Amino acid sequence: MEKIYSYLDEHHKITLLINDAAKESVRGPFSLIDKTTGETIELMVNKVTELFGGIKYTLTIHGFITFYHTFELVDSGDLKTPLLLGGITRTEWFDQQFDASNAALGMFYAPSQTTFRIWSPTASQISVILYQDDEQSYDMTSNLNGIWKVTIPGDLEKVRYRYRITQSQQVREVTDPYGIASTANGTHSVVVDLRKTTPLLAPRPTIKQATDAVIYEVSIRDFTIHETAPVNHRGQYLGLAELDYLKDLGVTHIQILPFFDFEGVDELAPTESYNWGYNPSQYNVPEGSYATDPTDPYARINELKTLIDTLHEQGLGVIMDVVYNHVYERWTFPFEGIVPTYFYRYNRDGFATNSSGCGNDIASDRRMVRKFILDSVKFWLHEYKLDGFRFDLMGLLDIETMNEVRKICDAVDPNILLYGEGWNIPVELPEHKRATLHNAHHMPRISHFNDTFRDVIKGSTFDHLERGLVLGNTGLIDKGKHLLAGSSGRVVGEGFKFFKPVQSVNYVECHDNHTFWDRAKISNADESDDILRRRQLLATAMVVFAQGIPFIHGGQEFFRTKFGVENSYRDSDEINAIDWAEVHRHKSEIDLFKGYLEIRKAHGAFRFQTSALVKKHVQLSDYENSAIEYVLKDVAAYGPYEEVRVFFNLKDYPLIIEESFEGFSVIADAERSGIAPLRELGDELTLEPLSTTIIVK
Repeated sequence: MEKIYSYLDEHHKITLLINDAAKESVRGPFSLIDKTTGETIELMVNKVTELFGGIKYTLTIHGFITFYHTFELVDSGDLKTPLLLGGITRTEWFDQQFDASNAALGMFYAPSQTTFRIWSPTASQISVILYQDDEQSYDMTSNLNGIWKVTIPGDLEKVRYRYRITQSQQVREVTDPYGIASTANGTHSVVVDLRKTTPLLAPRPTIKQATDAVIYEVSIRDFTIHETAPVNHRGQYLGLAELDYLKDLGVTHIQILPFFDFEGVDELAPTESYNWGYNPSQYNVPEGSYATDPTDPYARINELKTLIDTLHEQGLGVIMDVVYNHVYERWTFPFEGIVPTYFYRYNRDGFATNSSGCGNDIASDRRMVRKFILDSVKFWLHEYKLDGFRFDLMGLLDIETMNEVRKICDAVDPNILLYGEGWNIPVELPEHKRATLHNAHHMPRISHFNDTFRDVIKGSTFDHLERGLVLGNTGLIDKGKHLLAGSSGRVVGEGFKFFKPVQSVNYVECHDNHTFWDRAKISNADESDDILRRRQLLATAMVVFAQGIPFIHGGQEFFRTKFGVENSYRDSDEINAIDWAEVHRHKSEIDLFKGYLEIRKAHGAFRFQTSALVKKHVQLSDYENSAIEYVLKDVAAYGPYEEVRVFFNLKDYPLIIEESFEGFSVIADAERSGIAPLRELGDELTLEPLSTTIIVK
């Protein structure tokens, strides 16, 4: 089959691609027909390149092509092919020429009229299509920046709409990328009046500094879908709002897996499929499968707001897991219909890249892409009163965008949490511009998941038999001590260093990869469940007491298992659901965890913001590769104790330390923890096997 495509890559440059089947039928010379004016423009062949399976012509003209006209490329024979938009939309000229960063985009409702605005400088025509009893089309007009606008009189509340966009002789209908309400499964955007939605009455919980936070990760569905869950609305926003477990646990913030509208779950039959939600479909619309009625555009908004307000009433901050690095499907997402190729990254050969592993990469450094991300963050901050954002694959985004996000958060509250996955994944963006761990010093108020902490304490993520410090590899004890000190001030692991401990999000498990329990069952298969539980409690204590921000995966405190499944993002409820019988079965271990959080909260010396304070007050030593002693010295100004000594016994047998402990009291041992003294000490301290002991003076 003959395949012939032509692309406008610059104002004076066209790329013509012809497959082998079409080579014989294409004959120069070439010219362009401006279908808008009727003008004929002669083209010159600048270069001919043989490709595998075809041939590429690089064609040029004198002067410039008005790219929002409609063109057809012809030759001396029968060739007629539309000129499509190519690399021109990815040039710096295009970015500057059509910068509309200050424009207000989206749907703006009033009872008397509704205004629609969309950015598409490459389109030759755009209409808003309203779907009521019948289909109605309203033409839009554009300005020099490429903003198309129309105001339609009348009350359009609950009316469905889409945009019909014409460019390069192609017509597509797309939903509104700035849409805030939707039909089931996102087929249409919907006009709504946000003033009629559930008001958020409870104030945002406040913390004095980011290291005061203890983050607890949950999935709305996982946490409430199991038959043992003590809720009525299983797997839904309202189900999570029914629980008081998180309030009683002692954490400060709940990080919720994506709850913007995502693909992979049929909203009309949500229990028939499963997905974590990292498949963005509508960035500013709540997911419908968590609502009681996904066909009602107000239900998902109101029920999400009820959940957030309930968590705020309980004193818990709400963190949204956001995925701005890729979309679910490049060809069906509105971006490609609005400005082809602009929103995505491409390599030098002109092919879309896939560093995310999801088929596309968002070009966050382009001005209107950055605007979209910033506008989305601002919308969630103000309309839903969120308390933080966790950025999926943050290293694929650029530093400037992330620092701008930080400024937006600071304008609301400087202690809104902002952190992400700063992995350095190869992407079409210079390394020095990537929002990675290695560039943390360029983002001093943005935190990162500390994968070195995870791998040193638990074990290698990629070699399941390589044990970490807590699973028996005490040769990692020096690295462990540095991690406890906040991973700042010197090179760690693969060479990164944090500017200050507040940049380190410390964790040993999250939704990705094995839970700690499942990993331990692989690498330490020869050990009893009792020993493995001790090891996991020890690892969790290290997360809680290390300098930085502790991060706990939902169920970690009661040894959550996913039955050996490493990445369960689309497995089933049987694999992912929280079994609440385990919560009751492990009450004593959960109480121990609560006590750890109580101790951390009671003393600010566990929560230093700067490397200078860590250097001044934190001392770390070890006992013959058997235990780590973590001492907070001269810290009376930060809490109720002048000195705190934390001992992590890494051995599966008791250790006895003989020295004078006069004036010290035990507040945590292998069985109990909290701020109430358990007993006074004399000249000896026994550390139980694989346990955390804390003494204070």
